Amino acid sequence: MRQVARIGLPSHVQEGGFDHAAVYAAKSRLYVAHTSNDSVDVVDLMGRRFSHSLGSLPGVAGVWVSEERGLLFTSNRGQDTASIFDLASEREIYRVPTGSRPNGMAFDTNRATLLVAGVGNRESAAPPTATFISASDGKAVERIDLPGRTRWSLFHRPSDAFYVNIADPPRIAQIGASDLSRIGRMIEVPASGPHGLDQDPDGRTLYCACDDGWLVEVDLPTGMGHASSRLLGPPDVIWLNPRTGHLYVAIGDPGVVQVFETHPLTPVGSIVTAAGAHTLTLDPANGEIHVFLPSTHEDLVLAEREPS
Repeated sequence: MRQVARIGLPSHVQEGGFDHAAVYAAKSRLYVAHTSNDSVDVVDLMGRRFSHSLGSLPGVAGVWVSEERGLLFTSNRGQDTASIFDLASEREIYRVPTGSRPNGMAFDTNRATLLVAGVGNRESAAPPTATFISASDGKAVERIDLPGRTRWSLFHRPSDAFYVNIADPPRIAQIGASDLSRIGRMIEVPASGPHGLDQDPDGRTLYCACDDGWLVEVDLPTGMGHASSRLLGPPDVIWLNPRTGHLYVAIGDPGVVQVFETHPLTPVGSIVTAAGAHTLTLDPANGEIHVFLPSTHEDLVLAEREPS
């Protein structure tokens, strides 16, 4: 991979850094949770510059974009709420209570149902949760307890279900979109600390990056997981480019992005980023990867090298 640009972002107001990010391709904008600033920073992708911030989002951690519905979702970990923004105006239209310390999110576009996974809080005995919110009216429609700390989540259209990583015990909870009141299946993960999660376009495979340094392939029809490849350190965010079949894994320590081919799952290289750079996202329009550097508060833009 090669470095394309470095885009300056606002300095940190307090301790912390960046978390989840997502791209709104229709308007060439990137949205990244600037947790330490209680805001979402907006990047103009065409101009390669910071544009503005959406503020008053306490402890914002999760960010998700629905291209089809023109909506931006945030999980506000410091307030136990989720926000829904209209992307045309960037106006917040709903703020909804969630479970304790919301983080990962996933969205069922057809039903306009948002999943917000709550990490929970041992000090207050608040359990980890999955809260389901109707994006049409901003109302919570269901909430269920989960058996352990939640991590990344996704919605999988082929199986019509939500999947939520559970750190301990290492599991992936499957919740059917037609019955949000219960866990439909628990998938065992053969490695400790399921963290990042993404899906393959083949419709049957999930990729799960685990804290103990394993990248796991999960076959959904059988529910079998296989620890396939070693990682260079404890991972966080992973993102798959369906056009190239490349899977990108952000590793904050030592500060690299590791790249994998997916068929078969094979490491093909890595690039140094910076210490603590644990989160990234994909710009699908041109295949560029955006990695967020907490030490210099920058958006590092990467692209794959052209074949020689």
